[in-house]
Amino acid sequence: MDVAVGSPLHLAIRSAVGGVLDAVEEAHREELDYDAFLAHRTVSRVRGTALVDGRSVPWTLIEKVTEGPELASPYLLDNGRREFAAYASALLDDLAPRVRAPRAHGALAEDDGRVTLWLEEIVHEGSRPLDADALLAAARDLGELAGRWLNRVPTDPWLFTGWITRHSQPGAYAEGLDVLAHEHPAAVEVLGERLSAAAVLVRGQGELRRVLESLPHTLCHHDAVGANVFRAGGGTVLIDWESVGPGPVGADLASLLLSSARRGDASAELVAAVLDDALHAYAAGVASVDLATVRRGFDAAAGLRWKLVRDLAASLERGEVPRRGSLPDEPPEQALRELVLLSDLQLDSARRVLG
Repeated sequence: MDVAVGSPLHLAIRSAVGGVLDAVEEAHREELDYDAFLAHRTVSRVRGTALVDGRSVPWTLIEKVTEGPELASPYLLDNGRREFAAYASALLDDLAPRVRAPRAHGALAEDDGRVTLWLEEIVHEGSRPLDADALLAAARDLGELAGRWLNRVPTDPWLFTGWITRHSQPGAYAEGLDVLAHEHPAAVEVLGERLSAAAVLVRGQGELRRVLESLPHTLCHHDAVGANVFRAGGGTVLIDWESVGPGPVGADLASLLLSSARRGDASAELVAAVLDDALHAYAAGVASVDLATVRRGFDAAAGLRWKLVRDLAASLERGEVPRRGSLPDEPPEQALRELVLLSDLQLDSARRVLG
């Protein structure tokens, strides 16, 4: 592919190589796998070599493109614009001692609403799914992020404030209660009393919101699932800052542990084993908030994810095999065990808050 001199991509390459860019010798683009439901969003790796101060230097960029309003959904458009604004504002330049975002080497907002970011590529130093050491280190670092911004969250209008509604999905309460009340034999056999406990949880969503809004607030990533968590350089690099905004202490930890297990970015069995240690690590990172407050934030945020039991019940009723998105080849019996254990963890959290 040709890279025109002075073009936004040319300027991004110059930033990436960090020297006097004499010429772009070669450039190639390869599209990366991305969430299929996010139509009109592409993420690509752009790489090649450049002549810098007389030397041939390799370079790599991650190119993230969100189409404008004529193509992209309002949800996707809003997310893309938010991440664009976060980088433009310099908010992501100084997050916490051991937490950072990929460096932005270039950005372009076009007249039709299309936005493009050219970002540093991050290489994860460790295994996937995340192991115990990675989870605990990330928990500590997310705690440091929370402590860094505690009670002084920026107030920019583009920050995301609807995270409770996004997780809780009020419009789905009635349908969810209906599914849970079916008590289909296949669902009862696997889930048993979890069905009625999940119904209690649906009815308690208003109380969970009240609890979360009453806790100390900080800056949250709001999508700190394992796929977005990279261990690199002795710290944590978080990608996809599309949902950045205010939230209570403990909220990001719920994403790291529970949402990761649901997607397959971590094992639910492992999460159960390290949960207490992760809460302590996060609280130690925050430093100025006690463990009980951190646990309350974590538990209430976990309770928002009530649809897990509903989705399991519906899947069993239809005779379908449950899947975890990041592990499409996981044996179905293993996936079911993981998701049922995760349901227990979430319902335990809900009971601690709702009584």
